Amino acid sequence: MAIVTEAELRDKIRQPRLGVVLHFPEGTRFSPSAQDFIKQWRIEICLDKANTASKPAGICDGWQGS
Repeated sequence: MAIVTEAELRDKIRQPRLGVVLHFPEGTRFSPSAQDFIKQWRIEICLDKANTASKPAGICDGWQGS
């Protein structure tokens, strides 16, 4: 079970935008500062059950950065 920090979220997103969708393996937990960051930017977190080992955590495939 991984614990994700605010710094890790900022590193994944680079430039925060409202409503970004991020995928993480099922069982991932978030630090209090990461939870605040998620709420502030209205980030949608998807916890994937299948293929958690083969797909690294990251931004949803359909997300457009611009």
